Amino acid sequence: WFLLRTPPEMDGLETLKVIRRKLGMDVPIIVISAYDYSEIEEEFRLAGADGRAQSLQVRIPAGIDDGQSIRLQGKGQPGRGGAGSGDLFLKVKVGKKPGFERKGMDIYSTVQVPFITAVLGGEVLVSTITGNVMCKIREGTQSGTKIQLRGKGIVSMKDAGTYGSQYVTVQIQVPKNLDAEAKRKLKEF
Repeated sequence: WFLLRTPPEMDGLETLKVIRRKLGMDVPIIVISAYDYSEIEEEFRLAGADGRAQSLQVRIPAGIDDGQSIRLQGKGQPGRGGAGSGDLFLKVKVGKKPGFERKGMDIYSTVQVPFITAVLGGEVLVSTITGNVMCKIREGTQSGTKIQLRGKGIVSMKDAGTYGSQYVTVQIQVPKNLDAEAKRKLKEF
């Protein structure tokens, strides 16, 4: 089998190829929305060596990761000597989500914190994969500090009630182009 039509979000991301595997087949697919908490359904059009095309509705479980496969029983190549068709394995390649890095069930990101907020403490808006949250910044926070947001990571494929964490690295925004008065006050500090 080979992929005839890809979902729109896959266009131009990667060349797809088929890898033979016993009676089954591996077809790499790219999943952009694997960062989301919900299971998704995608439609793929596949064409076999005989030229016949078929559409497949595929449930992609929430939390699936790079390199994992989705097995479609009986959707692979026909067996030899009249045996039933093998299995089709869709090999998953998870697309990148700008501003986030995934490691297992955990998500890593950075947040820009204004200098005055880092010094005096306060709150900053942090983007997560499900939306924005306000995050408390302690007084005296240093650049490079990591903040853990429990439950804001990727959902577990084995337990829908378990989520990873998001780890946010603080980057302090140091003021530029200070006037003489501001520089004097900082030196007095």
